[in-house]
Amino acid sequence: MRKMLWSWLFMGVALATGIYATLALDYDQNKVVLYFFLPYFALTTAMQYLWPEQPNQFEKGEVWTDILNNAALIGLTWAQGGIVKWMSTAGVGLVFTSGWVDPAYSAGNLPMWAQVLVAWFVFDFMFYVTHRMAHEVDFFWRFHSVHHCAHRLSFMNASRVHPIDIIWRRLVPMFVAYQTGVSVEAMIMANTIGAVLAVITHMNVDFRFGPVNYVIGTNEMHRWHHSNKIEEAKNYSVLLFWDHLFGTYVNPPTQRRPEKMGLFNELFYPRHNFWGQLLIPFTWKQWKARQAAAQGTAVPGAASPAPAESEPSRKAAV
Repeated sequence: MRKMLWSWLFMGVALATGIYATLALDYDQNKVVLYFFLPYFALTTAMQYLWPEQPNQFEKGEVWTDILNNAALIGLTWAQGGIVKWMSTAGVGLVFTSGWVDPAYSAGNLPMWAQVLVAWFVFDFMFYVTHRMAHEVDFFWRFHSVHHCAHRLSFMNASRVHPIDIIWRRLVPMFVAYQTGVSVEAMIMANTIGAVLAVITHMNVDFRFGPVNYVIGTNEMHRWHHSNKIEEAKNYSVLLFWDHLFGTYVNPPTQRRPEKMGLFNELFYPRHNFWGQLLIPFTWKQWKARQAAAQGTAVPGAASPAPAESEPSRKAAV
């Protein structure tokens, strides 16, 4: 019970501090990152050593690969600035500004707290959609597999993502959320709330959230998403309402974590090779053929892996 209370306290204080910082810094995202998120990231990293769920035993090349991925994500975020700025100005509520829908129905007419809820709910729903597609559509899985190749969760490997994958799972939900007509401030606040919770999903900390696990995709729930078993690797959203609604919620009552995290078949996969991970979507056929040759199995056609091979792989976890 004590662990559960500490876990709730951490989540509550993190959310409250993030919301306060966003308000106090007048919705300036750069300042929110500098004065709230950077200290938050430092704290979460330290907690992984003070209160680890799994021993901090790193595989060869793991840390360096994660450092490069984090650096690449920072660069990509900066590069996306122009697109995000367009979304937050000329790209807001296009169905209303174009005259297709009466502006009276725009979410921008709601009180700020309601706009934040709309922005968060719509963004998280579209994140569920794009994330699930990243597992179930072979083209998207080739990019998303990079995020699933690690054998454990940690704050550092939350950014182990292919650039095309993160563009798909970040910009599409943001664009759709902006079409509701919410204000930029509402989207920034929703982003703060979502980012605080998203960090918790990947923390290698021995949290015990209890009933919260039925509502929020905590790290306890996200471990199952990273299982290498197709029937376990679900829990696609941060707000688990969508997983309950669409039958993808997984929370086995007799286990705290899956037997193994990672890819279903990781033979020859560049698990701790940053440059290899950037290239794997484009060398997929060669990789699968190499696997098949080593395992004595046939590669159907010359194009894509057989459903028996690719399907479990796709469900191999985020």
